Amino acid sequence: MRTVSFCILAALALAGCASDAGLTQNHAVLASSTTDAAEAASLISAYRVSRGLSPVTVDPRMNEAAEYQARVVAAAGKLSHGSFGSRMEKFGIMGYAAENLSAGSASVDRAVSRWKASPSHNTNLLMPQARRIGLARADAKGGYGRYWALVLGQ
Repeated sequence: MRTVSFCILAALALAGCASDAGLTQNHAVLASSTTDAAEAASLISAYRVSRGLSPVTVDPRMNEAAEYQARVVAAAGKLSHGSFGSRMEKFGIMGYAAENLSAGSASVDRAVSRWKASPSHNTNLLMPQARRIGLARADAKGGYGRYWALVLGQ
């Protein structure tokens, strides 16, 4: 019985680590913004079209989801996708979806360039089902300073 109780407690503890609530508030978020989303859509669309894929447009709900996660990771001072599926559901984003996070890049084009250079992030940029994106940046005092979140989906 002790072993079963320990396993249940361990599972609950690990589940807490995977959620957004498991992130600690180490850094003050100074500002967050979705104003860079149009630039990101233009850069990502050009990249996708050059590879025979459809362009993407900015979606307000995806911007909200991206802003939420940018603020969470900026406050924590570390990158984590947390409960991605639950978060997408919370913001009404259904179907294929993916998320890219980055920290430290000073500009949209630099963040997108870093994602292109990373195989797993590049796969998300080139996801055939992607038609819409949301992008947000959160600036924090401490940590990497600038945190980016990109949500791509149908």
